[in-house]
Amino acid sequence: MRTLACGHVAHESPARVCPHLMDPARHDVSHVRLLTGRLLEYDLACEQCDAAGSPITLMEVCEGCVGRLNEEAEDGSFAGWRGRPGIEERPEPVDRTVLSWPLPAGVGAVIDLAAGADGSWLVLTAAGEIVELEPESDRHTVVATGVLIAEPDYESYSGLPLTPRLHTSAGGRFAAVVNDYGRHGRVVDLRRSGATTLLLDSGTYRTNLVPFSLVFAEHAGRTVVVHRTDWNRLDVHDAGSGQLLTARTPDEVAEGERAPHYLDYFHGRLHVSPDSRWLADDGWVWAPVGVPAVWSLERWLDGNVWESEDGPSWLPLCDRAYRWDTPMCFVGDDRVAVSGIGSDDIALLDGVRIFHAATGTEVATIAGPAGALFADRSRLYAAAPGGLEIWDPVTGHRTGSVPGFVPTCHHRRAGQLGAVRDGVLQRWATG
Repeated sequence: MRTLACGHVAHESPARVCPHLMDPARHDVSHVRLLTGRLLEYDLACEQCDAAGSPITLMEVCEGCVGRLNEEAEDGSFAGWRGRPGIEERPEPVDRTVLSWPLPAGVGAVIDLAAGADGSWLVLTAAGEIVELEPESDRHTVVATGVLIAEPDYESYSGLPLTPRLHTSAGGRFAAVVNDYGRHGRVVDLRRSGATTLLLDSGTYRTNLVPFSLVFAEHAGRTVVVHRTDWNRLDVHDAGSGQLLTARTPDEVAEGERAPHYLDYFHGRLHVSPDSRWLADDGWVWAPVGVPAVWSLERWLDGNVWESEDGPSWLPLCDRAYRWDTPMCFVGDDRVAVSGIGSDDIALLDGVRIFHAATGTEVATIAGPAGALFADRSRLYAAAPGGLEIWDPVTGHRTGSVPGFVPTCHHRRAGQLGAVRDGVLQRWATG
């Protein structure tokens, strides 16, 4: 080993830094990360050097000094990325055929698309109908009516619009229509002419900051619906009967004390693993900080009714200042992909971080994927603005693309990604 520019005899860090970041008289200097084009490797420079616009002088320092700068970045000294990361390509054969089916005139304006039974799709229309689409047989059927719930007193936050959203259960028997960034929703049984089985109310506190927390799952041979009943509480009901499966009452405590199991967490968009063992939540906490979390649905319903508050399987995956309501998905049954690399909304890099659900351990960081995320066991799909991109979630390679196709929904049973665009149902087979 040799004496480095930082004055230490130590192992040299792969990252170089500008001299100002090593000046002991200038503590807590904000810095940027200069991507080198080699995957996620970067150098560090102060904002003064970054703003100068001329070639930046960089020096070799030890791993410890770079580690200190990265620790300080967690406290707000990291100001952003510069340049582009390197992306490894491993082209594989891709059938880019996108099937297009013009929607029949009777369908009307489509608000949202969801998976139906087998190869069918379901759409929510502006007329408040749920319509089943069967493109292979060129048929459509209205399966529920009057499902929209108005919220005339809705007050937007930062321009977030009240957005009706359609969720469906595996197999397509049950559907839920909820108001993202709003308070209300309903669950309907599509085998019973769209009869309402459960009315939903997520409470009044800060609901306009998050999508409506809801997801269907399968447990013990029946379909259940997980949904928010207050800003910091989720409950589970039987989707068919409306029976509450997670009844619990906090202990009474003296004024000013916090009850056991109290959860200081605003629930956000929910996701369920394909095998229904795990739930993931894109929620947030005050300051505000987005904190995606994961826990076991099995433990919650089969043992600990407080599992969603403070059970041993409840794990925060990462935190990002001022950042939540971002793309997430399960990769296979036991990994969770979270969009964005970084710890602050002003300094997030396009990409995904992948975590193991049982341990919360980060198992992969992949620069590049952007947009809505979907996955199967071996591939990650990113609905980038220019079209679908296909990634290997283990090695991080980009393996293919489908230009111009930007899906909004994954139909697992049909093995397809889909979208409705300009009155046309588009479908692409995931293989």
